[in-house]
Amino acid sequence: MPGNSVTYTITASNVGPSNAPSATVADTFPATLTCNWTCTGAGGGTCTAAGSGNINDNTVNLPVGGSVTYTAGCTISASATGTLSNTATVSSA
Repeated sequence: MPGNSVTYTITASNVGPSNAPSATVADTFPATLTCNWTCTGAGGGTCTAAGSGNINDNTVNLPVGGSVTYTAGCTISASATGTLSNTATVSSA
């Protein structure tokens, strides 16, 4: 609903067979959202700790068995209409 908040959780993990030391996690949020996000790593995964706006983190380290989890808290614009759709991507160099 316009004016309300929404939370997205984005997890990127590496099941192998190779390490991904220069991965990028990206999420361009819909224009009707204003977002702040945090990121935590597990199993040796590392990422940028926090940010605002879109996620375009190209400092992600995903060793085999590692993961990173982004939590984005977003406010929906009061003028928003229609359906929200959001897609995140992960790529490796």
